[in-house]
Amino acid sequence: MSAKDEASGGAPQIGNPGGNPAAQKGLGLAMFAIIIAVFMAILDTSIVNVAIPKMMAVYGVSQNEIEWVVTAYSLVSGALIPVTGYLGDRFGYKKMFLIANVLFTIGSALCGIAWSNDSMILFRIFQAVGGGALMPISMAMIFRMFPPERRGMAMGLFGVAIMFAPATGPTLSGYIVEYLDWRLIFTINVPIGIFDFFLALAVLKEFKAPTFKKFDFWGFITSSTGLASLLYGVGKVAEKGWTDSEVLIFVGIGSLCLVLFVVIELLIDNPMLDLSLLKNFTFTLSLVLSSIATIIMMGVLFLLPVFLQNLSGLSAVQTGLILLPQSLMVGVMMPIAGALFDKIGARIIGFLGMLITGWSLFLTAQLDVNTSYSTIIIWLVIRAIGMGLMMMPIQTAGMNTVPMMKMGQGTALSNTVRQISASFGIAWLSLLFAQRKDFHAASLSEEMNMFHAPVADGFAKLVNQYVAMGQSAVQAQANAIGYLSGQVQLNSVIQGLDDVFIVTGVLSVASAFLALFLKGKSKGAGGEKVHVMGE
Repeated sequence: MSAKDEASGGAPQIGNPGGNPAAQKGLGLAMFAIIIAVFMAILDTSIVNVAIPKMMAVYGVSQNEIEWVVTAYSLVSGALIPVTGYLGDRFGYKKMFLIANVLFTIGSALCGIAWSNDSMILFRIFQAVGGGALMPISMAMIFRMFPPERRGMAMGLFGVAIMFAPATGPTLSGYIVEYLDWRLIFTINVPIGIFDFFLALAVLKEFKAPTFKKFDFWGFITSSTGLASLLYGVGKVAEKGWTDSEVLIFVGIGSLCLVLFVVIELLIDNPMLDLSLLKNFTFTLSLVLSSIATIIMMGVLFLLPVFLQNLSGLSAVQTGLILLPQSLMVGVMMPIAGALFDKIGARIIGFLGMLITGWSLFLTAQLDVNTSYSTIIIWLVIRAIGMGLMMMPIQTAGMNTVPMMKMGQGTALSNTVRQISASFGIAWLSLLFAQRKDFHAASLSEEMNMFHAPVADGFAKLVNQYVAMGQSAVQAQANAIGYLSGQVQLNSVIQGLDDVFIVTGVLSVASAFLALFLKGKSKGAGGEKVHVMGE
């Protein structure tokens, strides 16, 4: 075996085709096959949400029962991520990619014919087994396919699927539910999955680490149980708060299991996840920055529709159309950011991306009832420029410092952290929004004190307007009180959203300066010296 092969962990290197047109075409088709699969898997985490009311009516179930259709998918896919590195190393990444694709496609077909809520939940679990594995396995394959100097562009293209899928999911789902058969949100994956399977079978190369280490059974049990429990508990925070007994129990079980997992991984010879990777300063910093970016992304992605649908009265399709331009801008920016990363590294790109994202969030914090949709679109496009600039370069900078032999574990650890960050971001920002909304509702209610002359005069004028419309004095007073109460609630919701945007804006600007500590342009894995803390 050559020195180059040893540096790459014995894996064949296809990322340097040397200008061979056939090799370039094969590499492009391989990326296309990976992007299709990841796009489908991520899309199915968000596309179901809009169809929930329709499914409740079809199956005749309550909100609490139907929510497991969404929850089961996210819990299972998140819990399985840590084991993907071992499976890829042990059985081969192409083989595991194909298996995951098949499981996801079959699961999609079964969901499309589900006859009850229970069967839908069962089939969603089956679908999630494949969907949860596709993301980390695909990332590991990309880092083996491309040499370090070309990974920025590759990850930029890969990032289009990651960012575009959740943003387009509600739009696509809304259109399907409103104008077509809601079961198409699942069955549409079947022909695409079949096509992608045969494409991947033909164009993907096999990557398999020369390892036959013993399976870390207790590490798998503690990590999967811990992640599933933690994700479920945190997912309930927005609805029930941190002090709810159910939240405390599941978060407690999850935290305990994850602590046991860390202890096990540090003590055994062949851990499922090599936590010594966290000694790598650049890798750990990239995880921190990626987590913050994910949390920031959740603020707009999940809270802005509250304004657009609940307050502005837009349909899911209309809301999706307003959110669509930012998705298109991300699709434009990510390959550009990838090309820039290959030339200058992640430090400046990450810094500028975080600053632009923060600026856009401070602009969005000016949201009120009079804000035009065109203005909101402009704010979101600016945010998309920032997010598109910094997301993939930051992640790639960290992964480039991971030795090729540990690439599968690195991508598994990175995706595990991303999954937890997304769930925590939704829970934290939803709870922050609820608290700030209640605070502003109380403050505005105090300002409506009838003992204040301006308030009393305004109320009297409002009553007189209702009386002039032919209502009795009692009716007029009741309607005036109802109108003022509605205005309090409306403005408290908007001010609560603005507070969330301010907090995430501050977080983004602070993170911009953290990005300056990223290493400069790195030659990455596959033979370089990995700089770790303490060296």
